[in-house]
Amino acid sequence: MFQYLPKNKHIVRWMMNIWSPFFFAGIGITELSDDFKYCKVRLKNWPGTKNVNGAQYGGSLFAMTDPIYSMMLILILGDKYYVWDKEAEIEFKKPGLGKVFLECSVTDQMLQEIYEHTKNGDKYLPRITDNLYDEKGDTVATVTRTLYVRLKPEYRPAD
Repeated sequence: MFQYLPKNKHIVRWMMNIWSPFFFAGIGITELSDDFKYCKVRLKNWPGTKNVNGAQYGGSLFAMTDPIYSMMLILILGDKYYVWDKEAEIEFKKPGLGKVFLECSVTDQMLQEIYEHTKNGDKYLPRITDNLYDEKGDTVATVTRTLYVRLKPEYRPAD
């Protein structure tokens, strides 16, 4: 899906927010920078996202982190690269009561490391850790994602 997104933050945000895995889970992108290096995601506080204890479902918390870095990097790097999630883990810290947020940033240093590690056609597996937080700013969970980034075969240097 992401390789077909236009390079317009308003259209990307709209498309992601009506994408069924986000829309029906109460997940939405509230902010997206023009250069796609910053994204803020919100999990709504509504009955469909809460478990029997009144806290946000752990799966919803995990889902709100799923495509974000892949989307951002595909939009930044363009169609010369594969960008996939390789693995992820979540550590729950406290119940998510109310709205929950995630802020993701792609730094210039991160991009430089990607370019450096992939320039010869090698895969690169950056690990990114972020906190999900509630309306009070308290950490609800910590998520670590390992991405797979590699030049597509037609853009790799000849051996």
